[in-house]
Amino acid sequence: MAGGPEDSVVRAGWRARFAWGNRFAWDKETWMVVSGGVLGAMFVSMGLAVLFGPANGFGGDSLAFMGIISILGLMPCGAGFVWALIHPRVGFPSAAVGALLGLGIFLCFAGDGVNDTWTAPLDRPSTTRALGSWTAGDLVVRVRPDLVVAYRSATGAVVWRWTPPGQDSVCAMSRGTGQGEAGGIGLIGHSPHDKPCAAVTALGLTDGKEGWTAAVDTPARDGDSAAPDVVAVAGPQAVLQEKDGWRAVRLADGADLWRGTADPGCAPLQVAGGAQDVVTVAQCGAAPPVLRSLAAVDGQERSRIALPADGGLKNLAVVSVDPLAVWVDAQGERGTHAVLGYDRDGRQRASIPVSGEEYDLDVMLGGLHAFDEFDARPLFGGVVVGDLFIVPGEKPGDVTISGGKHPSRSATGRLVAYSLADGGQRWTAGLDDQVTGLVVDGSSVWAMTRGRIVRVDAATGRRSAELDVNGTSSLYPVDLSVAGPDRFAVVAEDGTRDEPPVRGMG
Repeated sequence: MAGGPEDSVVRAGWRARFAWGNRFAWDKETWMVVSGGVLGAMFVSMGLAVLFGPANGFGGDSLAFMGIISILGLMPCGAGFVWALIHPRVGFPSAAVGALLGLGIFLCFAGDGVNDTWTAPLDRPSTTRALGSWTAGDLVVRVRPDLVVAYRSATGAVVWRWTPPGQDSVCAMSRGTGQGEAGGIGLIGHSPHDKPCAAVTALGLTDGKEGWTAAVDTPARDGDSAAPDVVAVAGPQAVLQEKDGWRAVRLADGADLWRGTADPGCAPLQVAGGAQDVVTVAQCGAAPPVLRSLAAVDGQERSRIALPADGGLKNLAVVSVDPLAVWVDAQGERGTHAVLGYDRDGRQRASIPVSGEEYDLDVMLGGLHAFDEFDARPLFGGVVVGDLFIVPGEKPGDVTISGGKHPSRSATGRLVAYSLADGGQRWTAGLDDQVTGLVVDGSSVWAMTRGRIVRVDAATGRRSAELDVNGTSSLYPVDLSVAGPDRFAVVAEDGTRDEPPVRGMG
């Protein structure tokens, strides 16, 4: 039977609907390919960036969140990503867009980090410990009782080694270094086992060559022990502490320049040097210790201070020579336990309690236990920048460790700045953990914790840079130095197991 005009119209309508349905099916499939490619590739690229980013200088708290988001995102989008890959004509361009989007998100939210760029071999024998270290130009010099080694801070290459003569061991070293005709000079005291620390050698830090060696009249020494702050560099002079006083010699050749004696009934305790000043401290039995500031060039007395520590000292450290700041830790429970600031005439300007109402201050890095580390050159936790004393401050509860089958540790920390002009607190900068390394860098300080290195502006306390530590974590106090822009050298006291003796980070 022939169809009428109505049948033609109906058939045409069905064909149109069928064609529209095909177009809809194709558009839906294309949409699945595109969305699967974009979203899947975005989460994959972001996850891979989180995985490999720390090895390439990225860090920050956001990495963990982006990693979690990547995993959660791939759960619903993983199948779509596979679907996109088996339709390459549309899927590959979509995946490329998604990969770029994921990398863009990572770069926008990821922070900066540092990695171990080189590490020195572990120390042997396993009982050896470092006594201290210096930084001289592009060299990091680590001092052990039996060996002094200089490393290139950029590469870790060993530049030179020096061994004390005979069976001597190192018993002293200067806190600072000076400048000679051939480069930097450091002072090393050495003697045989159980003998007084009776020889001081000027060691060239550029090549490790010995300069002059001076005989020193010093008290008895116990075993192979080392004493801090008994030799010092003050401008072009070296100052050597002896039984009855101090002797200054020319740093270049060891020629005698001047002598200073302790007061009757007093015994030399410490010496510190600055560019133009020498500070000596003598212990005087039950009487107050005597601190004197001397001109480095001729030993003339500039000021004399009776430190407020009747009954003797438990601990003492000349934190800074100019401006003069001294940590006094008296024997008596109710005695002075503070960092004292003085002007050029010896008048006290500031008293900063080490254990105050708000914070306990780590004047020595690591607290009082710091005296058990780096015996010849203990690390100062408090540093002086301009007229500010900047120091780690601790509170009870800063570190908590939860028990159970899977114990965890949570911590916080801070730097606190005080004025050496009046003792007032100027600012507080929060940190993610306790400080294990601290170094002055121009008008800023770098503070290192277990997981981060933070640059803090000394004047304001503002944090201007934060770098995640992606490599070795320092659990104990270390000597931190700046080797270049966002590059550091780290010296550990114990380099026999968990931490290399020296490492570079960048």
